[in-house]
This record gives sequence, structure tokens and C-alpha cells, in this order.
Amino acid sequence: MIFTTGYYHSLDRTYRPEFDEEGIERPIELSSGDRSINTDLGPEEIGTSLNPFQHQLQALNAKIKEGASKVEFEFFGAGKGQKERATPESFDKEERQEMRNLAEINKVKSTTHATVGVQGLAGFDPKRGFEEQNRDNTIDEVEKAIDFAAEASTGGAIVVHTGEWSRPAYDFFGNEKIGGETYSFRGFINEDIKAPVMVIDKRTGDLKAMRKDTPIYEPVFKTVANYEKEKGISLVGKKDKNGNTYEAEDWIGLSGETVKKEWEYQTEKAEMIFRRVPEWKSEEMSFKTVRRDWKYFQDKAKWWNEKHPHGQLTPEEIFSKTQYINQILQHKGHSLFYALRYDREKEELDEFRKAHEFYSKLDDSLPDDEKWRLTTKKYFGYGNSSEMVPPKEIPIKEWLKNEIREKEAHLRHTHEASAAADVHATEAQEAMENVTTMHDYGLKKSSETLSELGIRTWQKYEQNKDKLQDPLYIAPESYDPLQYGSHPDELLELVQESRKKMAEKLSTSLGEERAKKLAETHIRTTLDIGHLNLWKSKLERKKDASGVPTETDEQFNKRFSKWALEKVKKLHEAKVLSHIHLTDNFGYDDEHLTVGKGNAPIKEIVEFLREKGYKDFIAEPGSFNPQTILPETWSAFGSPVYGLSSGHPQRFSQVHKQHFGYDAPPLYIVGAYSPSNEWKLWSEVPLE
Repeated sequence: MIFTTGYYHSLDRTYRPEFDEEGIERPIELSSGDRSINTDLGPEEIGTSLNPFQHQLQALNAKIKEGASKVEFEFFGAGKGQKERATPESFDKEERQEMRNLAEINKVKSTTHATVGVQGLAGFDPKRGFEEQNRDNTIDEVEKAIDFAAEASTGGAIVVHTGEWSRPAYDFFGNEKIGGETYSFRGFINEDIKAPVMVIDKRTGDLKAMRKDTPIYEPVFKTVANYEKEKGISLVGKKDKNGNTYEAEDWIGLSGETVKKEWEYQTEKAEMIFRRVPEWKSEEMSFKTVRRDWKYFQDKAKWWNEKHPHGQLTPEEIFSKTQYINQILQHKGHSLFYALRYDREKEELDEFRKAHEFYSKLDDSLPDDEKWRLTTKKYFGYGNSSEMVPPKEIPIKEWLKNEIREKEAHLRHTHEASAAADVHATEAQEAMENVTTMHDYGLKKSSETLSELGIRTWQKYEQNKDKLQDPLYIAPESYDPLQYGSHPDELLELVQESRKKMAEKLSTSLGEERAKKLAETHIRTTLDIGHLNLWKSKLERKKDASGVPTETDEQFNKRFSKWALEKVKKLHEAKVLSHIHLTDNFGYDDEHLTVGKGNAPIKEIVEFLREKGYKDFIAEPGSFNPQTILPETWSAFGSPVYGLSSGHPQRFSQVHKQHFGYDAPPLYIVGAYSPSNEWKLWSEVPLE
């Protein structure tokens, strides 16, 4: 921004600082606190987003006239664009070329923000789970932005929001330790005991959800110690018929064999697990059951993982597997109930068929007056009711035919009911074996998507690099604290895993070293400081023994700033950080306030980033500051005002909003200070 040139009219203020003694009137202060952050960031480093509800060529032209030297194309539409919700496809090749030409002529750099209609890269649907169709739609929307950036921008970031899937913040970040300080984050009150937990079927991506405070009941199975006490024998330390050593806490099997607890979730030991013997309560004629809460599954996961370092399970996986085991037990019980007399009934049916064949032939060989000999009594009802109805004489072959029909129907019922129960048991068994966590399945899908987009970005850059000033790169941006990808550690994990997959795909044709370098170049991150500040509302304040918060706002903000800065440093050290969004808020919602107008730790983070050489900053406007976001941000950062004849360095804060400050005396007087035009000669010659 250049002032003090011949551009100004003779009556315009010069905006020069006064070097003489203070004037009679003092500037009116319009803001409180320090107005500038100690950096030398200015219009060359700090740009802004274009109005997403306006034609992007017109929006670009408007921002250039405001003095922007860096802008970001932004889109709110998805699918087919609309007038006020445009997509990258809403602009044709000619318009894209005009956008690039306009930016280059005015020495303006431009980046691209993919539609905000895309939330996450994994294809997650909160009702159904992970859907490949959703993931494919996401890829299409981001590819639109990649193609647009290659043809309309000057290069650089192609920003896309994360928001991969829901997860309890407390489970992952409830006990963070940084520099001897503990940070406890919660998505909501009592999240540690009431949050929904979800697992995924890794075959299909289907979602299974439950709440932590939902109890599960399971049978109490007889242990070796119980069996010893019941039978008055000693087994511990000995070997069973299968060669396994008895231990007191092992379960006892149907044939007296030991069933190890560490076999419970091992596929190859599934049949042994279903030989466990539940404890019987003879006085109540039922089997014992026990209530399991979330704490039990947490402890069990810890025990299991100590026993199985290479086959670890999470509490939610064990929670879900326990539910499946109960289902399997029920289905197997149904199957056994119906199949209990199956062999005997099948044998009886065969014998009845033979008998029917014999008596049919015998009946055919007898004359009609002798057939009365081949009759039997058919009784009606059962018990006392049969005594009330006299029996009926019928031929033996007819009686046998009726019996065969009944036995066939009973066997058919056994076939259908028992077989169906076995099918359900098999399905539940297979589902149990394919349970996986949201994190493992989701990260695989998200990184797969991001690696594909990284390759697409590299290819488009190679095709257009002679027209681009900077390499194109896909830059996922953290957002909602309640979803994976919003925490800096998650963002880092996502980018690193995606780079790894991209390198694996390219290494076959390009070699491992070049593939790795390309992945690092074309997959980076966007740090949105306002989004990072949303974690402040999830951070628990320090409390006394009664649970009453003891931190002041100043202490709390300072502690959060320390955490945020350490996370930014971690991203920097991992060499994934590149593009920065500057927004402010008060920690609750993403309001996009102007820098310095909220409580985000912008000062600390930006000073660190500037020290490390970062120059790509975009100030994103909110609902009420789209016209003032640039000058107010420049003012907040103490941007210098460049001039040809200024005798003293000036900052933008000395210009912006200073029309009320009287930093320089006016060139004319008004109001009460202006002499009246009354009682003057018509020539207006002064009376004196």
C-alpha cells in the first residue's frame, strides 16, 4: 500500500506523523490493547479469500483494487453450481485464463480452496459408515478444484477441509502432556463415560455404534479353580488331554479340558471358546450372568494387549466382540435345541417309510374281506382329552402315512430353524473376526483418497508448470474438534500416511527417492489458527479438590497458547506445514473474526512462523468483515505504509481508522470554529 505520492488530491491528508510538540487535540483510541503484532508481515505476505458468493473474476478484481497482492479462490457449492454457490466448474476456460492474466498483470498470487461442501476424505456417513460412493464424490469435488487451480491460479495450496469421522476427544487427548503440563480435552461433559463408541466391519465399512454407558451382560463361565472346588480334585499345573496346562483362572471345558482366557478373540480357537461351561444356579433354575461396564472393557483391553503385543485390541473392539459372542451363543443354542433329536428322528422316519412300504404291499395282496386285519386305532388328543374321544379304526398304512407326514414336517422345521440358526451363528462369528476401529479403517480410506489427490495434483502441475509460479499441492485443513483430522497430531498423521501411500504408488515407475520427494512436495497442510483455537472450548480448566475452576481467563489463555504453539512447532519440525489461514474467534465457534479481535493465540504462532520463514498467509473474512478484513489485518500486524516522501517510517495502523484521530491537522475548519458568513460585505472583504 503506497501513500504520499502524486495520486492524492491537494486537499487530501498527507498521513505524515507530526514531529513537533503535541497538538491541542489527542487521537481518539478506537481499540484496546496492543494494536500490532511484532512482525514485518504486510500485503505481500498476507492476502485474503475472495467472496465465494460472487463471480470469482469480479471478486478478484475487487480485491486487487483493495490492494491485495495475495488471494484465495473459494467455493461453497458442490455438485452442479448455482448462482450464489458456485463450484470450480462454474467458470469456463476463458474465464480461468482471464483470472490468471489479471493476477499476473497486477503481480498478485492466488491459491484455491476446494468447496466447503466437502467435509472429510474418507467417505464417512454418520448413519451408515464408510461409503465408497461418498468417497468418490469427494474425490470428484476436490479434483474440480485441482483442475481449476492448474488453469486459473498462480499455483500453491489447494485447501480441503478434514472432518473424517466422529471420535471421543477425551479417549485420545484426555491426558496430553507437554513440557510438564497436563492438558485434558473433552468433547462434552462426561464424554469419558457417555460418549458413543463405534467400530467398523472392515469387509464393508458398515458402522456399529454403542454408548459407553450401555451395560453388557455375559454368562459367568466356570473356572478351573471353581471346578476343582466342585469336584474336590487338583488340576492346576497338570496338563489336559490336549496337552494344555491347567491354570486357576482358565475356564473349564465340556469334557474337563482347559480353555485359556487369552484364546477368547483368536479365530483359530473359536470352537474351544464355545465349549466353556456356564455356572448354574439350581435354586433359580438359570445360569449366572454378570454386568460389564466400560471400565471393565478398558481394563480387559489393557490385560489383553499385554498378553498379545502383536494382536492388540481397543476397548470398543472388545466391547463389540463380546456382543457378538453373546449372539453366537444364542444362535448355537437355538441350533442345538432344534437339532437335539435330529439323528433319532431321521432314523425313525426311515423305519416308518420301510414299514409303510411293507404294509402297503401286504394290504394290496389281501382280499377286501381280510383287510380289516391290517387296521389300528387312531387316538385323538393327549392325556385325559384322549379318554373323552373314542379312538378310530384306520388302516395301518394310513396311520403310518400320517406319522411319516408329521415326522417329515418336524424334520423340515429342524432343517430350517437349526440351519438358519447356524447361518446366523456363522455370520456373527465372521462379523466378530472382522471388527476394526474407526481409526484404523478410516485412516486407511482418508490416506488413500489424499494420496490419489496428491498424484492428481502432481500430474496437473507437470502439465501446467510453465504457467504456474509455484508448485501445486493439496493441503488438508483441520476443522471441527469433534472429528478426526482437527487435532494437529491427527493432521500430521493423516499427511504422513498419505505421503507414504503416494510414494508407494509412484516408486515403481519413478524410484523410491523421487516418489518420496514428490509426495512431500504435493501433499502438505493448511493451518487455520482460528480452527485450532476451537480446541480451547474443549480444554478443561484447572480445578481444586471440589471441582471448582481455579484458573483466570488470562492464565487459561496463556496455558492454551503454550499448547497451541508446541503443536505448531511439531508440524513445522515434521516439514508438513505450508499454508496458513488467519482467523480469530473466542474458542467456541468458527466466526472468522478479524485478527486480534478474539482470543486465538495468533501473536505467538505468527511470530514463530515468521521467524521460520513462512510467507503464505490468508486472512479469511467472516459474516461482517469482508470489506475490512484486509486493512484491519494489516493494521493488526503493524504493516508498514510505503511512501516516496515520508520522513519517518509509518505503519498501517497509523492510517487505518484514523479519520477520527486527527493525527494531522485538517486543511480547513468546520463547525463552531468556522467564522459566520453573516454581516459581511457582498465582496466578502474582511471588515478589519
